[in-house]
Amino acid sequence: MERTSRTIHDRWEVEPTSSVDGRPTLESGRRLEARVPGVVHLDLEREGLVDSPDLGDAETREAWIGRTDWTWTRSMAASDLPSGVGDDHVVELVFDSIDTVGEVRLGGRVLGEVENQFIQHRFRVSASEIVDGSVLEVALRSPVRELERRVAQYGDRPVNADGDWGVYSLLRKAACSFGWDWGPKCPSLGLPGEVRIEAWREARISSVRPLVTECDEHRAVLVTRVAVAFEDASASVDPLLVDLVLAAPGGRRFKASAEVVRSSSGGEASATLEIDHPERWWPRDLGPAHLHDLEVTLRRGEGILDRAGRRVGLRTCELDTSPDEIGSRFTFRVNGRSVFCMGANWIPDGLHPGTASDERTHARIDQAIEAGFNMLRVWGGGVYESRAFHDRCDELGVLVWQDFMFACATYPEHESFQASVRDEVRHQVERLCAHPSIVLWCGGNENVLAWRNWGWRERMPEEQAWGRTYFTELLPEVVGALDPTRPFLPDSPWSGSVEADPNDPDRGDRHTWDLKLEEVRELVPRFVSEFGHQGPPARRSIEQAIGTEALSSERPEALEAFAGRQRGWGGDEQQYDRWLDDWFTPATDLDGRLWRMQLLQARAVGMTFDWARLNEPRCGGVLVWQLNDAWTGHSWSLIDAHGRPKPAFWEARRACRPHLLAFSVGEAGIELCGANSKNEAWSIDAIVRRVAIDGGDLAVDRCRCRVERGEATHLPLSSDLAVPEDPAREFLVAENADGLRAFWFYGKDAWISMPSPSLEIDVTPDGRGIEIHSASLVRDLHIDASRISPDASVDANLLTLLPGDRCRVGLRGVDDLQPADILRGLSGRGVVTSANECGAVR
Repeated sequence: MERTSRTIHDRWEVEPTSSVDGRPTLESGRRLEARVPGVVHLDLEREGLVDSPDLGDAETREAWIGRTDWTWTRSMAASDLPSGVGDDHVVELVFDSIDTVGEVRLGGRVLGEVENQFIQHRFRVSASEIVDGSVLEVALRSPVRELERRVAQYGDRPVNADGDWGVYSLLRKAACSFGWDWGPKCPSLGLPGEVRIEAWREARISSVRPLVTECDEHRAVLVTRVAVAFEDASASVDPLLVDLVLAAPGGRRFKASAEVVRSSSGGEASATLEIDHPERWWPRDLGPAHLHDLEVTLRRGEGILDRAGRRVGLRTCELDTSPDEIGSRFTFRVNGRSVFCMGANWIPDGLHPGTASDERTHARIDQAIEAGFNMLRVWGGGVYESRAFHDRCDELGVLVWQDFMFACATYPEHESFQASVRDEVRHQVERLCAHPSIVLWCGGNENVLAWRNWGWRERMPEEQAWGRTYFTELLPEVVGALDPTRPFLPDSPWSGSVEADPNDPDRGDRHTWDLKLEEVRELVPRFVSEFGHQGPPARRSIEQAIGTEALSSERPEALEAFAGRQRGWGGDEQQYDRWLDDWFTPATDLDGRLWRMQLLQARAVGMTFDWARLNEPRCGGVLVWQLNDAWTGHSWSLIDAHGRPKPAFWEARRACRPHLLAFSVGEAGIELCGANSKNEAWSIDAIVRRVAIDGGDLAVDRCRCRVERGEATHLPLSSDLAVPEDPAREFLVAENADGLRAFWFYGKDAWISMPSPSLEIDVTPDGRGIEIHSASLVRDLHIDASRISPDASVDANLLTLLPGDRCRVGLRGVDDLQPADILRGLSGRGVVTSANECGAVR
C-alpha cells in the first residue's frame, strides 16, 4: 500500500499545568479550545482571556504565559487513522514543529522527549493505540523557567542585551521570542507546525534532494538523492527502485530510475537527469524564473510504496570571494552571471514566530518585489521559514540568503546540544534544498562578531565553549555532505576566519551600523548585509496599538505614551534625536515629530542604497535591516506590523529600480551617476539643471554615457552646475527621456529655504486615483492613506514635484468611500505632508 496521511488539527484542547502568580483564574479542570497549528497565546486571545501583546501594556500583563507549563490534549478515534491501515503497517505520529521543551504521550505511554522547535518529530505507534478514547498529550514546560533551569545546570554565558532576554541560546527556539530591540518579550508554546498520522508499509521516502550540479544554456545535470526509511532497518527485502519524472515548463519530460542502496541507517538512491537546452531559473530582472515539476516514486516491482513531489529550478549559484587588489570579492553569481543584490533582512512576521498565515507571508514578499528587491535574508534569530515563503520566492525570482538559527549569542557545545543541532541542520537542509531561490547557507548572525568584538571573549572562562564548533566544523560538514551545490558562509558578517575582524570593509560582508546617513560615504564595503535606521510606524498603526487618547494632545511630547515600544539602544535620544535637530527644523506638533522621524529613516535608507549601488561592482550588494515587523513599535522596518509601508519603503523603491539615476559625491565634487541591473547596457542621455527654489533655471547641461550591466558610471559635473551661488535656495535636477529624475539639495533640510507647498489635489471620479498639480517645488510629498481609511493605500509616494508638475497616484482599499469622502480625508491633519515643512520655509 502507498503511504497515506491524515492531518489531526481538530479537537485539540490546552490547559495550564503549573501555577504561576498573575495568571487568570480558570475553572477547575477547564480546558481551552486549541487551534493547531498554533500557539497558546493565540488560543487565550480567542477565548477573550488575554489581549494581543500588541495592545497597550498587554506584554507586561501577560508575562505569566511564558512562565507557565501547558499541556495540549486530543481524544483520539479509530477514524483518525488513514484508510486501509492494517496490522502490517507502520503508523507514525508526525509533528512538523513542537515549541519547544517537553514530552509527547499517547494513552499514558511516553513516546519521547522534545526540545528543538526546528526539527520534525516522528513517533512510531501501533494502530491499536489509535482507538476511541485514547488520549494524545503534548506536555510543554515554560520556556522562561526552562532557560533558568538550564542556566543553573550549564552556567551563565554572554548573549545579546546582556541577558535581559534570558540566556536564549540554551534553547533551540526562536531567539527573538524572548525579546529583541524591535520586538516584545512574549515567548509562547505550542504546535506551530502540521500534525498528522502517516501509515506505510516496508519503506517510505524520508527526503528528496534535487541538486543541480551543472547548468548552462546547452545542458543541465540534475542529481537527485532520495533517502529512504525502512520498516525494519535490519531486514532484508527485494530491491527497491526510485523513478523520477521531471516536467519542464515547455512540456518536455525527462525520466530516470535508480536502485535504493541499503545501509544500517536506511537507504538512498541517486538518479541523474540530463536536460538539453534547459529552461533556466533566473533572478528578477535577469530572466524568467522557470520552475520544473519533479515527481519521485518509490516502488518494488509494479507496487508503489510512496510518492513525493518537488518544484525545481535549473540554475547554478556561486559566491565569488576570490582575492583582488582591494582585498576579496563578495559577489553572487547565478548561472555564471553576477547579480547585484538589493534587498532586505526578513524577521518572523508577527508576534509569534512560525505562525504567520500564507496570505500575510505572500503580501510581505509581494511588497518586497514592489520595492524592487531581488534578495531576502532569512535572519538567524527567528525561524526557518514556511514552504509558502520559499515557494513565493521561487516563483518571483527572489534570491534567499538562508541563515541557520544562531544569533548574537554564545552557544554551548555539550554532546546532546550538538546532536540536536546536527539533527536540525540535516532536517532543514533536506527540507529546503529543492528551492532554487536559496543561494547561500549561512551559519548565523553576529555570533563571531559578538564573541570577538563585543568583549565576550575577554569575559568568558577559557574552557567555556562559545559555538565555534558549529560555525567552523559541524555546519560546513553537514551542509557540504547534503548540498555541495550552494556556497556556505560560517557567519554574518564574516571576513575569512574567526581571527579576522568580521566587519573588515575590504573582505566579506559587513554590518554597517557604525556609519549613518551621509557618513556611509566614508567607505565602500564589499557587501552590506545589514544597515538601517529606526522609523516609527504609521500614526494609524500606533493608535490601533495604544489607543487615540494617549496622543490626543497633539503635542510632540504626546509620543512619550509610545515610549514603552522603544527597545533600541539609547532610546529615542540615540535613535532619532541626535540627528533630528541637525537635519530638520523643530516639530510643532505630534504629526510633525512623527513625520521627521520617518523622513530621517527614509533619508538614511536612500543614501545607503544609492552609495552601495553607485559603487558596484566593488560592492556586491546591500540588504536593509529590516523589511517587515513583529509588533507596533519603533523599529528599523520598512513596513510596519500592520503591513503599512513607511516613507523609507518608498525611498528604497526609488533607489532599487533597475536603472538608477542619482547624484553623488566624488573626488572631483558632485557627480551624476547611473547604475544598471538589467541585462542590457543602458544609455543615459539626461538634461541636468541647476534650479532656483522658485523653479527658474540657473545653468543647464547635457550628460551622456553608457552603463554596462552590473556596473555604475560617474560623470563629474561642470562647475556651472555643481557650484551654487546660494546653496540654501538652489538644487540640481537631472531628467532623461524615460522620465527618470534625480535631485540634489546642497544641504540638510533645516538649512534650505523651502517654499510653502502649493498643491491642487483632486480625486478621480471613480475614486481610484488622486490627481495632484504642484505650483511650487514640493520635496518628498507623502500621502498617509491609512489616515483616510484603515485599509487604504497608494501605489506611489514620497514624490518630489517641480513647479507645474502634474501626476496621478493610484488609490486602493477605499471601495466603501465616495470621491467626496476621500477628498475630505486628504485635507485632514497629517495626511499630506512634505519635506518642505522640515526646512526654513519662506
